[in-house]
Amino acid sequence: MTDNCTPMQAINPDPRILTTLVIGTKDNVKAHILRQHTLGLAEAGAWAWSKPIPVPNCPDKVMCVLSRIMI
Repeated sequence: MTDNCTPMQAINPDPRILTTLVIGTKDNVKAHILRQHTLGLAEAGAWAWSKPIPVPNCPDKVMCVLSRIMI
């Protein structure tokens, strides 16, 4: 079996940018995003989080990414 994973590289090298990656079922990811919004930690709007992206080799999983500047 070969491992096709490559080491993660910085999405953005700017140290002020925090990138959050959420992986789970579509319903769980949506619930997490709404929880973050309710707590005032991250907007739930379409401009803030990426669209759900299917996780390769995991048919029931999606991922969403949020990048924001931490001041």
